[in-house]
Amino acid sequence: MDDVGRLVLFRDIVDLGSFSRAASKWGLNHSTVSKHLKTLETELGVQLLRRTSRTMNLTDEGRLVVEHSRRIGACVEELMQRLEAQRGEVRGEIRVTSLFHVGRHFVRPAMASFLREYPQVRVTLVLDDGPLAFHRRRFDLAVRVGLPTEGSLTARKLARNDVCLVASPELIARVGQPKHPAELVDFPTVAYATDTLDLVAWTYEENGEYRSVEVRPMCRVNDGNALLDAVEDGLGVGYLSAFAVRKGLERGSLVKLLPDFKLPTYDPIYMLSPATEHASPRIEAFKRHLVATATAQS
Repeated sequence: MDDVGRLVLFRDIVDLGSFSRAASKWGLNHSTVSKHLKTLETELGVQLLRRTSRTMNLTDEGRLVVEHSRRIGACVEELMQRLEAQRGEVRGEIRVTSLFHVGRHFVRPAMASFLREYPQVRVTLVLDDGPLAFHRRRFDLAVRVGLPTEGSLTARKLARNDVCLVASPELIARVGQPKHPAELVDFPTVAYATDTLDLVAWTYEENGEYRSVEVRPMCRVNDGNALLDAVEDGLGVGYLSAFAVRKGLERGSLVKLLPDFKLPTYDPIYMLSPATEHASPRIEAFKRHLVATATAQS
């Protein structure tokens, strides 16, 4: 590896937050990454990182070097994208991030069809329900609910995000079906909750007005896929995205409740990417597969 490569590797160690993540991105092992960093420090004559078993902090010299490394890396990546676009080749690496439940229903099937068509591309899919750190974690694409807060990203709407009230047939056989949303307060329910969000106020429309019923969930989960599994297991009624429950309704593991009541939609699902005039063929190809997957599920 030459000096430019080591500088870009150092950038990735810092921006990805760990040696192991940088090693995974570069297809190296942890010890090789450490050796390259040591070589870079020796050649520059400075210490770049102070490391303990649990922490990793930049020195003053390290902050200066990583700032220049980011600019060097961006130039190298733009050059590679332009060359790739001229050749029209679909090869290389893609880093994609998505929310857990969106990734399961949209990104994972798109990734499977994409890799069958383009086996020379390597895809890393990072599922994370936390805040989007697109540039810091060096993603090429993101699929999220709602528009981005990072102004440097462009957004394309992939799908609507309608809401359904559903339950398992086993639960319905045991406790019956509600006739009005207000009755859900007395039904077993499952809700999505995190440290900062607790979705227990379920909104519905009646007589042209939006109203809410505050449920008392017997189970809370912080992952949309686990929420769906809990509902299919018969733990309670769920208030979920329509795309997540579509297959369950088709195979009969879920039943739609209160179909005569209209529910407000969640924010749409968007595909996010950097604003650039030189998108690589592999990124554009992956976008096409995402759009095709979303269209097939709508």
